[in-house]
Amino acid sequence: MNEKLGVISPEGLQLKPAGGVSRHLDTLAGKTIGEVYNNHFKGEQMFRAYRRLLTEKFPGVKIISYDKFPTIYVGGDPVSQKADAEKAAALAKEWGCDAIITGNGG
Repeated sequence: MNEKLGVISPEGLQLKPAGGVSRHLDTLAGKTIGEVYNNHFKGEQMFRAYRRLLTEKFPGVKIISYDKFPTIYVGGDPVSQKADAEKAAALAKEWGCDAIITGNGG
């Protein structure tokens, strides 16, 4: 018997080369941080903890909650994920975010 087998990589397919990495901020004090949720691992609790810790440590930090951004679902279809990611990036830019907390474990 001459059967063909296909293999799917668990790493997924790279659609385009990865871009550069943004520079790290010297501090989060006075910065605006956006939260983008992937609907995974108790994000409601985790983001609440992140907010508390960030506001305790960094004076003047402003947090834009994940419920203001589109949720980018783990395992969602690539077209929807890309559209939601582009919308989240546009909102972050519009709202003056200096950084984004994205995803949440998994």
